[in-house]
Amino acid sequence: MIRCTEGHFYDPAKHHACPWCPKPVEMAMPVIPGGKTTPLRAEVASAPAPAVAIPVGGKTVPLMRGGGKVEPVVGWLVCIEGPDRGQDFRLHAAKNFIGRSPAMDIGVAGDESVSRDKHAVVTFEPKRGSFWLAPGESSGLVYCNGNVVHAAIELKAGDVIEVGKSKLIIVPFVTEQFRWDS
Repeated sequence: MIRCTEGHFYDPAKHHACPWCPKPVEMAMPVIPGGKTTPLRAEVASAPAPAVAIPVGGKTVPLMRGGGKVEPVVGWLVCIEGPDRGQDFRLHAAKNFIGRSPAMDIGVAGDESVSRDKHAVVTFEPKRGSFWLAPGESSGLVYCNGNVVHAAIELKAGDVIEVGKSKLIIVPFVTEQFRWDS
């Protein structure tokens, strides 16, 4: 047994480096139409609340929000039409921004007709357990069930959100049957 610089003991016959210390983890981005799969590296910290991020286009994009704390899922958006068809996106409490950028909460990367940043926003309001859709800060339009959204509207299970050429269906997880705070 040997001791690493952080004070952890490990067997060098079994591990080439300390298994308890932060180390890089190989990851791969999904294949984007017209693009290629690019391996990325993420630093996985072994602290109680790890901060996990990946480098994307010169910026570091968090994989976990809230300083490394895993935020409970409250629902999903599932792409049912468009370049990212079949992809699902986790929704968390508060605001979930939709855009093409990987820095967005819902990154519809394959749809060039979606604004890069803040095309629309889906908000989960935890006190009432309700989902809301509002237009974002971009010039792109957002539709719900075929109708243009000019101001925030409440969403129901199965509503279809349209941004660019993509259609996303909302699938709530937090309902009257289940709430994280109960």
